[in-house]
Order: sequence, then C-alpha cells, then structure tokens
Amino acid sequence: MKFELDNFQKQAIKSLLDGLNVLVTAPTGSGKTLIAEKGIEKYIEDGKKVIYTTPIKALSNQKFNDFQNEGIDTGLLTGDRNENPNANLIIATTEILRNMIFSEDERISEIGLVILDEVHYLADKERGATWEEIIIHLPKKIKILGLSATIGNENEFLSWIVSQRGPTDLIKSNIRPVPLEISLVTATQNDDQITTIKSTKDKKNKRIFQFDKKYRKFKKPTLSNQLEFISLKNSTPSIFFFFSRDKVESKARHASNLIGKKTDNHDLKVLFDSVFGDLTSEEFNLLNLDELFWMWSRRIGFHHAGLAPIVKEFVEHLFINRYIDILFATETLSLGINMPAKSIMIDSSFKYDGIRTRLISKSEFLQLTGRAGRRGIDNKGFAFINYDRRIENNWFNDLFNLKPNKLISSYSNSYGSVLNLKNKYGEHEGLEMIKKSFYSYQNKINDQSLEKNFRAKISVLNDLGYFTESKKNKLLTETYRDSFLIGIELLDKLDDIDFCLMFLSSGISNQKYEIPIHEKQSKLLSKFLITQETVNILESKHNIKNKTKLDVSWFSIFSEYIKSNNIEYTITKFNITLGDFIKASREAAEISQKVSLIYGNENFDFISDKFSNNIIQKSML
Repeated sequence: MKFELDNFQKQAIKSLLDGLNVLVTAPTGSGKTLIAEKGIEKYIEDGKKVIYTTPIKALSNQKFNDFQNEGIDTGLLTGDRNENPNANLIIATTEILRNMIFSEDERISEIGLVILDEVHYLADKERGATWEEIIIHLPKKIKILGLSATIGNENEFLSWIVSQRGPTDLIKSNIRPVPLEISLVTATQNDDQITTIKSTKDKKNKRIFQFDKKYRKFKKPTLSNQLEFISLKNSTPSIFFFFSRDKVESKARHASNLIGKKTDNHDLKVLFDSVFGDLTSEEFNLLNLDELFWMWSRRIGFHHAGLAPIVKEFVEHLFINRYIDILFATETLSLGINMPAKSIMIDSSFKYDGIRTRLISKSEFLQLTGRAGRRGIDNKGFAFINYDRRIENNWFNDLFNLKPNKLISSYSNSYGSVLNLKNKYGEHEGLEMIKKSFYSYQNKINDQSLEKNFRAKISVLNDLGYFTESKKNKLLTETYRDSFLIGIELLDKLDDIDFCLMFLSSGISNQKYEIPIHEKQSKLLSKFLITQETVNILESKHNIKNKTKLDVSWFSIFSEYIKSNNIEYTITKFNITLGDFIKASREAAEISQKVSLIYGNENFDFISDKFSNNIIQKSML
C-alpha cells in the first residue's frame, strides 16, 4: 500500500542524497527502512556498494529476502551463511563488518554507504562495542546511515558521531505513523470482566490511583477473558508477551483448547507440507509438528528462542501472512524482525533478566509496544498491560509517559579488540583510538580505566606470544571470544576429538547449561584449568580485575551427540531445548570451519560435518 512520505523521511532522504552522514531516530514501525532503501538506490546508481548491518542473524536473513524480492543484487554474510558476497548490497551482522574493517577486506574500498540498523544496540553490554568500533574505524570517506528507535540523549550521541565522522544530520521523529493507545487493564474479584483503569485515550489522563478500597479487589484477568476481550475489541492479530518460555507454551496450549479448529485449513496444510514434507518421521516428531499444527489450525502459535530455527521461521511466516490471530511470545520477538500486530498484551510488568527479577524498563516497554499497529492497515495500535497491585502507582504513571531511556555506552576492551587495534595501529595509536570511544566521550572527567585496561591486556597478549604467533593472533581476532585465550594455548599440543569439542564448548555464547564433565574426561579438563590458572596469573600480574574464566558447559552435550548421532536422545538426556541445541551446534560448526582453515586440523572438519544435520541446518530462508 502506497502512502505519502513523512517529513522526517523526506528530510533524511535529502541529507543522504546530499552525501551526508545521517542519524535517524524514530519510533518502531515508522518507516526507517524506506530511508535506507533510498540510500541504497542512490549509492548503487553512483557505482558504489552498500553494506546493511543488523544486530541479529534473523533480521539479516529477513532483510536479505526483502531486498532480493525488490530485485536488488543482494548478498548475505552472517557467519553461518555466505551468499553472493560480492553483491552491490551486502546484508551482514555488525561483527562481520567489524572484522572486514580490521582485516582490511578489499571490498571495503568499494563501499560508499554503511547502514547501521538498530544502532541503539550500542548500549548492549555484551556486543555494544562492535557498533562503536565500526563508527570509529570505518574509513571516513564512507558515509553512515544510523537507524534507531527514539533515544533520550540523541544530541549527545550525534555530537560524538560528528567528532568521529564529520558533518552528520540528525533527523528525529517522535510521531508514530499509527497512533498507539495504551491501556492498563484488570478484573475484579466479583466480576471476571476486563475493565480499563487507565488509558492514553483519556487525554487528561486523570489520576485514578487513590487509596481506595476497590483497588485492593483487582486481580489479573484469566486467559479466557483476555482472549474474549481482544476479540470483542476486534484487535487481532495480537501478540501476548510473557517473560518465560514455559509460560508462552502453556498459555498457547490453553488458548488452543479454548478455541475450536477453523474449518478451512487447506492453504495452511499446503504451506506446511511444502516446508516440512521432506522430513523423516523421527525429525517430524522431534520438531513436535503434530501439536504445533494442531495449534496453528486454531490460529494460535507461540514463539521463543528455544524453538528450532525452522519452526521459528515458519511461525513468523504464518503470523506475517495472517494464518495466526494470537501469538504467544517472549520478548525476543520484539528485537528487530518485522512482525507488527494490531495489538499487544503484556502479561506482567516483572521479568527475570538472568540475574534478578525486576520491573521492565521504559526502553523495553517501548520495544514491546512498538509491535502494535501496522502502517497502511491499522488506524490505531493497542497495547494492554495487566495491573499489578504490588507495584507503586506512580510507576505506571511514569511508564505511560513513553519517554525513552538515555543511550549509555557499554564499551569495553575485549582481548580481540585490543589485538586488532595493536595489529592495525600499533600500541600508541591504538591507545589513542580507545579514547575516541563513546564511553570516553561520556566519561570525560579523568576516567582512565579503559586506557589502563588496554595496556594491561597488551601485556598479557605479549606474554602469551600473540604478537609473534600468527595463528593464535588470527583466530582470536576473527572469533572475538576471550574465553578462547585458554584453549588456544593448547591447540598445538593436543589433537583429538574430545579436546576439539572442549575447545569449541569454551567459546559458545548461547545459553549455558550446568552440566558436569564425566570423570573420564577429568584429565583433559585439568589441562584446560591449569592453562586458565597460567592466564589468570598473568592477568593478576598486570592488574586485570575481570579474569578469563573457563566454561565448557556444552562439552558433555556435544560429546554425547557426536557419539550417538542422535539429537532427540541428546537433548532428552540433558533436558535442553532443541532450539538451544541447534543454535549452539550452528555456532560450533561456524567456529570449527575457522579453526580448520587457520590450523589445518581435520578433527574440526569432522565436527563441522557432524553439525550439518538436516534439522540443524534446515531453513526457509
């Protein structure tokens, strides 16, 4: 559906056509991608190539398909997928681009524009430094288009970008193209019917939170009432957000039992067979497709990171193409991929973040509610959140203000980044580059912690011989996994499958499982632990506080799979989800290929082949 460009889109496109760097901050779903499309068109017409980066592989895959469907010569680089790498437009994860910059990939010289989608990921504690490294180290002649959700300190962020890249236009919009109505809903002890006790629909937003006895009678609405409420408001498709995988699945099953099977599922069955028709009966059962199809036939689905990638992709396709009315999902659905709904329902204001149970932040609330309202389809989007009487009333009032959080740098020196800076610039100039970080910009007053840490890690790497041993150097800079610092010291000394699996396990970034090592592998584990102690002694010598730690949680799982060649047996034995196993296996396969190329170790080729199983690698994309 065609629609008139918004003013902020026109302004951003004009700045791009004028050859400027551009930072766009606007709400989710406001049409930032269209600006990127115009930039891509301009630079390709000028004979330059474009790199479009995303923070997650799922979003990279989606963008790859979208741009390919528009007839653009498009390539994809995500580590586990490498397609048409010399295309005019390359879709890549930010880590891929960062590595291209430091390895001085010849394709960089052909680039005219880099698009940094979801650039506010710069605040991410684990991966945020990658965005800063790109902005600092990308050749200055290449222009940058940064796309972000609204942030609270965009002028500070802009000033830093200008200090690194030169003239940059900030184009901002706080207007959602589809207005959002947010409602706080509840039910009472005497009546299960859902009622709205606070809503942005009331422009006066009158104070309703008083110490009144009736507010003590509020209770969380039942799922049955929530489904009826959404239906009566004609607010499907809808996403019900829960902060637990188990709840997502159990609520979807409950909803499927409440809703009868739809009469016409012919198209769904044809689509289902086209994607899953090549599976063996064992693979079919492993993916739990009987139950999933039962849910989908009732226009119900669920989505979380523990699902097999092929199932997640299929659910996303079903939702986008209106085969599903109610989707139960964790917050991972809100991260990037384009799956808008007419309404969203937030079950609870509390979430467990891996460390503690806390109230959701404004940024998280904005990310979730960003899914509500489809441009060109809906006149309004709806967001419902359940009232919780344990929460102070002013918290809800504050949440309804919808003001974004500030963007705070989480830049830190990984061993990989320190090594890359030393290799590219030398120690002195590399140290000066550290001072260019957004972290340093935000902490101007005598904060020398980064510089001290940089020098200390240079010393550790020097003591370990990284500046004289090219294989060690190359592997650490290509993987950016500090935990490999331990295993790399053993790579030339040990050469068997168990060692290779333990080495790979130490670098897996996916969810960890607390699984002990069998006693027959205790000698091998001891070698890793002795090496860890050696590394830690060097770190103590050079005053590094956060020591490198060994985590080989995935070793027993990988070992069992290699031995049995049976995924179902392996995940059942260790009580892990299929999705987590596949993600870790894909990561292990990707690393295996890199180690094999650098060290020429055939064991890593063998492991990579083992992880080429149909279910592990199967994709709709």
